[in-house]
Amino acid sequence: MSTPRILAPLALALSLVAAGPGCASRYKADAEAPTYAAQAKISVKVNKTGIRQLRVEMIHLAPPSKIDPANKVYMVWISVPGQGTTKAGYLDYNERRRRGVLQATTPHPKFEVFVTIEQNPRAVEPSGKEIVRKLVSKI
Repeated sequence: MSTPRILAPLALALSLVAAGPGCASRYKADAEAPTYAAQAKISVKVNKTGIRQLRVEMIHLAPPSKIDPANKVYMVWISVPGQGTTKAGYLDYNERRRRGVLQATTPHPKFEVFVTIEQNPRAVEPSGKEIVRKLVSKI
C-alpha cells in the first residue's frame, strides 16, 4: 500500500474531528449609514457544553459622538426568532484604532446579531440607529 492511500483516510478523519465543537464559524458584514466605512467580523464558536461563544469586532468605526454628540456607545444585541431581543453588551471601543470588540455567550443555535448606536449605555432594548445586522445559523 502506498503512503498517499494511507494518508487520505487519516486526513479525512482529522478534518471531521476539526469540524466538531470548538470550530468557529465566521461572518462578515458591511455597516450601513451613518458608519459606511465600518465592517463587522462576527465569530461564533460552540464550546463543549453547547454554549455559543460570540465575538463581534468592528473596524473602521467612527466614534459614536462624531456621528451625533448625544451618542455614547455601540450596543450589540442578539435576536432569537420567537423569543425577542437581548442585550449582549456594548463594544469595547478604542477611538485611536477606530475599532470595537465584544465577547458574549448565548445558548441559542440560531440568532441574529445586530449593532446599534445608543445614547444611553444602560438601554435595555434597541432604541438607536441600527448599523449592522447578520443572521447566525446553527453551526
